[in-house]
Amino acid sequence: MRFRLLFLGALAVLAAGCGSTPTAIETVGSTTTQVPVSPKPIAVTVFTVDNGLLRPRVDQVPHTTAVAEAALGALGLGAAVTSIVGGTATVALDHATQDQAAEIVYTLTQFSTVQRVDVGGRKGLTRDDFASYVPPIFVEVPAAGANVPGTFHVSGTASVFEATLVVQLVRNGKVIEKRSVTASEGAPGRGTFDTTFNATPGALTVAAFSPSAADGTPQHEVDVPVTVLH
Repeated sequence: MRFRLLFLGALAVLAAGCGSTPTAIETVGSTTTQVPVSPKPIAVTVFTVDNGLLRPRVDQVPHTTAVAEAALGALGLGAAVTSIVGGTATVALDHATQDQAAEIVYTLTQFSTVQRVDVGGRKGLTRDDFASYVPPIFVEVPAAGANVPGTFHVSGTASVFEATLVVQLVRNGKVIEKRSVTASEGAPGRGTFDTTFNATPGALTVAAFSPSAADGTPQHEVDVPVTVLH
């Protein structure tokens, strides 16, 4: 029985590698049939507005090659991508609110094929049109709920005093690693930041904050729960 299961699994992997619908061969008595094997769901990042600010999170969606459209569908707005031409995505959603437009633009422009979005009668919208929705510290990678490898990047943008922020890893209420990170530009401008961590498998929280100039207390803290894979 164990040999048969291994054999079926190997066939499923081979079929997936050929780019066709994965199948496995199942033998019952003297009858041999091909049965479909459901591909694993994929993780997509969506940006949602929470208390007036954009927050990225990871959702699981059915396997598809149309990842941008799947990410848009995960927002649950009933919107659909009708075309992506010359870097502009056209989205069918009449009377989109400002919050909805912010979610759509940020979610779609994470993909290299989309630089602008036409939605709700508005043309050529970019992330710059929704600057008021971006928190002082915006951790874009990883997103909340992400599965990350043992070595992973923490990156995003920040508008903080003297471009200084602290990024730390917290597990079971204890800080397991802490470091100071300097963004490329300080407030009132907005700079980018990127740092790399190594962590053992398991759940943890990536916490980023700006230390107060007065006493170092955390300001504008962002907590991102993730799972480090084996």
